[in-house]
Amino acid sequence: MKTLLLSSLLVIMLVCSCEQKPAGNEVNAEARPAGTEVSGSVVELTKLQVDKTGIQFGDFEKRNLRDVLRVNGYLHVPPQNKAQVSTFMGGVVRTVLVREGDFVHQGQALMEIVHPDFLKLQEDYLVAKSSILFSQKDYERQKELSSDNISSRKAFQEAEAKYEGEKARLASLEDQLQLLNVKVNELSPSTLQKSFQLRSPIEGYVGKIMVNTGTFAEPQKELVTVIDNSHLHVDLMIYEKDLTRVKAGQHVNITFTNMPDLVMGARIFSIGKEFENESRTVSAHAELLSSEKHDLVPGMYVNGLIETGNADAMVIPEQAVIRDKGKDLIFIMDPAMQKHLAEVAFTAIEVKKGVTNGGYSEVTPLGNLPSNYKVVIKGAYYVLSQMNVGKGAGCVD
Repeated sequence: MKTLLLSSLLVIMLVCSCEQKPAGNEVNAEARPAGTEVSGSVVELTKLQVDKTGIQFGDFEKRNLRDVLRVNGYLHVPPQNKAQVSTFMGGVVRTVLVREGDFVHQGQALMEIVHPDFLKLQEDYLVAKSSILFSQKDYERQKELSSDNISSRKAFQEAEAKYEGEKARLASLEDQLQLLNVKVNELSPSTLQKSFQLRSPIEGYVGKIMVNTGTFAEPQKELVTVIDNSHLHVDLMIYEKDLTRVKAGQHVNITFTNMPDLVMGARIFSIGKEFENESRTVSAHAELLSSEKHDLVPGMYVNGLIETGNADAMVIPEQAVIRDKGKDLIFIMDPAMQKHLAEVAFTAIEVKKGVTNGGYSEVTPLGNLPSNYKVVIKGAYYVLSQMNVGKGAGCVD
């Protein structure tokens, strides 16, 4: 009799346990973030959740991930877009007018330099300018006297030689002053300049400044660098064994060691014709295709994937493919599953993952995709976590 009562009690406890589990699921459902609905492999998130969590959408792309060549390189600025500014005349730096990292326009003053020789050069110009007036009048007088046979031919030739020499000297002094950014048309004994300005020959950013206030700036020595980053390109190092695989016009996927999530496209426009002495590599020059430079700096180390074949595949960013319970999944925004206007519906799609290169993965959807979908390319882990919220084990019927 006691055994029968004990068995009955155990059955009653088991039934009560099964009836209480749905209540536990109700608590989990209430704990879900407001606006989140789960139905199998579909979840609805509010538009605020989408914005706050940084979820981004995209689409499949065609890229070549199979026939590729892995190379290294660095960002480079062509000689036309980098200026090493120096002075034609030595002097003491009176004022440094810019700081490293400043953006400067072409012709903008970078620093002021003073030296007694600069004053002497202006003085010589004004003296030569006055002397040439006398030489010109003497030349014209001797020319007239010579034509009337009043003066000797020799006197005319001496006056002519002196006048031509004075003209050459004046032109030379004028060019020297213009190289020092002096407006000779405005120069007079009362407007002599005590200092001259060193100006930027190009538009760009100030790189290194090699002098300080009070430093003596030596002629022809680099004082300031100015770099125009708008024409950055990539120099890729190609080893001898790979030279036959690289050609102008090939597409390159560029990644950066300090920005692993950034992938930029580039196209090879020329290939060098000589080896680097130390590395025994040839440089392949590639132009970045994006207009956004993302604060890139010349000299940055990069990795490149040169597409050497035509094995195009459907790809999406690597971070958009999630491995969950032994399956590879992507998430799409599916308007057909949307129940509320203020929310966004997401569906999990199983895919077959292929080659991964340069931050992109080859994928093949296992099934048909709905119309008007958009692929989640950033924030897929958050969508997965919301799908898993509230899921628990229940009683088996």
